[in-house]
Amino acid sequence: MELLVLYSIIGFAIIIFFLFFYLIFKKIHEKIRERMKKKYLMEVNAYIDNLIAMLDIENSYEMEINKIRNIMKDKIRREIIEERIIYHFGKIEKDKRLKLSKLCEDIGLVEYEIKRLKNKNIHQVALACKNLGEFRSKKAIQPLLNLVPHPSTDIKYNALLALAKIGDETAFLESFRKLSETIPLSERSLIEIADSFEGDKLYIYKTLIHSEDDFISSIFIKSAGNHREAALVDDIALFLNSSNKEKRLAALKALGNIGDNKYVDIIIELLNDKEWEVRAMAAKALGQIKDSRALLPLVKALSDPQWYVRYNSAYSLVSIEGGLDMVKLVLQGNDRFAKDIIIAVLETTYGLNKLIEYDLIDNKSPRLLDLLEDYVAKRKQEAMA
Repeated sequence: MELLVLYSIIGFAIIIFFLFFYLIFKKIHEKIRERMKKKYLMEVNAYIDNLIAMLDIENSYEMEINKIRNIMKDKIRREIIEERIIYHFGKIEKDKRLKLSKLCEDIGLVEYEIKRLKNKNIHQVALACKNLGEFRSKKAIQPLLNLVPHPSTDIKYNALLALAKIGDETAFLESFRKLSETIPLSERSLIEIADSFEGDKLYIYKTLIHSEDDFISSIFIKSAGNHREAALVDDIALFLNSSNKEKRLAALKALGNIGDNKYVDIIIELLNDKEWEVRAMAAKALGQIKDSRALLPLVKALSDPQWYVRYNSAYSLVSIEGGLDMVKLVLQGNDRFAKDIIIAVLETTYGLNKLIEYDLIDNKSPRLLDLLEDYVAKRKQEAMA
């Protein structure tokens, strides 16, 4: 028994020793690598900068291709070249990106990253997807499409984002067809991917907002709203009466962002939707659209049983021209629910300075600020009683 304990201690000590040795070795290796990178950095960056500056000149870099390929045989210098080219993709004008993509193909960077997609390390594969997206080469389309069904969300996300940046409409539609057959990514990730598409966005939106997959459809409805695609208002409005709650919410959010009042009457009707989330989103959208037809319905919605609906209604009410006139009527009424939520918005989000400005312009008795102060004082007295 004592020998077993002794052997266990010795074994554990050996493991600790080798782990310590490995960490020291790794630290030394990283230091050497950093020094080597620093040594080559300025020279390689200047060379790549000069090469990219001459992209507009026809056949300007053909003589340099073999030289760059030889330079890239060194792992550290290849990494510097790749980082510098990716930096330029973020700075260069869109009409020059095609030439820069061609350069990446010619010097073998695209081919190198496509080979890395077969790496067993998930993080390396995800990074390769990311870099291929930056290079925007259509040669990477099929290898990236093959990775969309991958069980790793990191790989799936980066493959889709890369396809979005490449901007090929057919490939992008195919990627979402493949995605609908697998476990999808989060809504936030998918909206980011949709927003990042660099091809014909209008065509993609018109196609995918009508997807049979309700989740994907709602993603692209929201993305269209983010980009304020006014040409899609009629398409988006079709989903205001959808039986799917998420689609109704997506349509309301999109129309609110776009700010078009064409369908304000239908949005007003949704203040009575059976789902409180839809009622709350409808109230918010009406405040973004700022149509005076929404004033009375929003006053009515101040009495909704759900706090979020009341709050959004109050906030939207004071955002629309003529809304403060309605607020005065509410504060002179008997609905405490409505008064309390109005007070909450006026005292916090809206600001008392704007109330003072309103009273100076309105110049009618009773003043709005007096009504507010009287009601607050009354509530305090009741609380103390």
